[in-house]
Amino acid sequence: MSDNLKSVFSKIAQCSGIALKEYIDKFCPGGISTLRFFSYGSNMNEEKFKEDTRQAGFEFGLVNVKKATLQGYKRILGNRSKRHGLAFTICLSENDMTEGICHDIPIAGLEAFLKKEGVLLDEPSYELLIVRVLEEETPVLTLKGLKPSNVDKLNREQMLQAYCYLCKTLEGAKRWNVNCSDIMSMKENLHEKLIKD
Repeated sequence: MSDNLKSVFSKIAQCSGIALKEYIDKFCPGGISTLRFFSYGSNMNEEKFKEDTRQAGFEFGLVNVKKATLQGYKRILGNRSKRHGLAFTICLSENDMTEGICHDIPIAGLEAFLKKEGVLLDEPSYELLIVRVLEEETPVLTLKGLKPSNVDKLNREQMLQAYCYLCKTLEGAKRWNVNCSDIMSMKENLHEKLIKD
């Protein structure tokens, strides 16, 4: 096991650690240099992604990107975030699907990526899940929020942060031709709340 992975496993919470180990053992036989991730929120915005990974200690961009569809899950603006007020998560929803992108995370940048996502905190904001997307031959990793919240619990400053987050997410989704009608609707609803406030 590489030093990068050893460092991640020394900091990661139990559930995410189990998912990561299972993913590596089952889907990365014979050594790994990258892990495959499904992203459905602001990580689709490459400019923001690069800046966030830089601030987390190891800058890299979106590599080997492919538009992807996760069935049986719905994207919701429902995870509390210090930086964004509120951020996306996914929840099980049998008849729904979420479009996003699959991309590679280099092992050298995995710790920075998980750090920026709040996976390595003592009280993590997100946890790792293994999921199947239609466009990939093998399962991929994704993130699920652990701090449920909603727009009604936000103060004005947090609403503005969430609005900016939605704008950045929309830019990224459009770049990759991802269906973002749900994101657009959330942005419009939040805009109305800000105007009334």
